[in-house]
Amino acid sequence: MFFLIYTLLLLLGGIAMVAVGVAIKEQGTGSRVLNVIVGLAFFAYGFYLLFLFDGGSYRIFFYVFILPVLLIVRAVKARREAREQAAAHQFAGAPQPQYGQPVSQGWQPAQPGNSAQPGQSGWSGGPIG
Repeated sequence: MFFLIYTLLLLLGGIAMVAVGVAIKEQGTGSRVLNVIVGLAFFAYGFYLLFLFDGGSYRIFFYVFILPVLLIVRAVKARREAREQAAAHQFAGAPQPQYGQPVSQGWQPAQPGNSAQPGQSGWSGGPIG
């Protein structure tokens, strides 16, 4: 019974790691390659044990229970961080005034004694004094 559960966990963990390595593009290339390689190794060993193994001794790797979970959690965190960074860049993407350029204050209502219209300065261009 334990042998069957162990081989099924190998197969399922391998499939999950390959799927995460292929599907989640936000993680680095090294992480994606690691997920796919380890996933293929898990799947191949599970396939061997389930269909080709004739009996005798076999190795139990306890990574089967831990490693797929860790790699999947790491991939999901990378995806979440990439989305948060994209949202932060989108929020910060509003045009910012550059050094040396005037800062627009937008339309402001005329004050008493100020005849300036929106978009004009208060000076009419006449003589001062």
